[in-house]
Amino acid sequence: MEYSVPDTDHGPVTLDDLRGRAFATVEEAAKILDLDRRTVRSAINAGTIPGVRAGSTYRVPTAWLLQAAGVPE
Repeated sequence: MEYSVPDTDHGPVTLDDLRGRAFATVEEAAKILDLDRRTVRSAINAGTIPGVRAGSTYRVPTAWLLQAAGVPE
């Protein structure tokens, strides 16, 4: 079964595309979770969604996204 998210100009378009990657961008996570990117950033800051700061951007662990979507690793 393929879990699709809306197509973008850049980045993966399915959860399967995230496999093999350690982190997803906030924008990718927002599309997968069907949330606004600002909501994802707020949730990272609140500790609700795990995130790692990389320079001036944040990344969300792919393993967490797969688990949140109910996809077995």
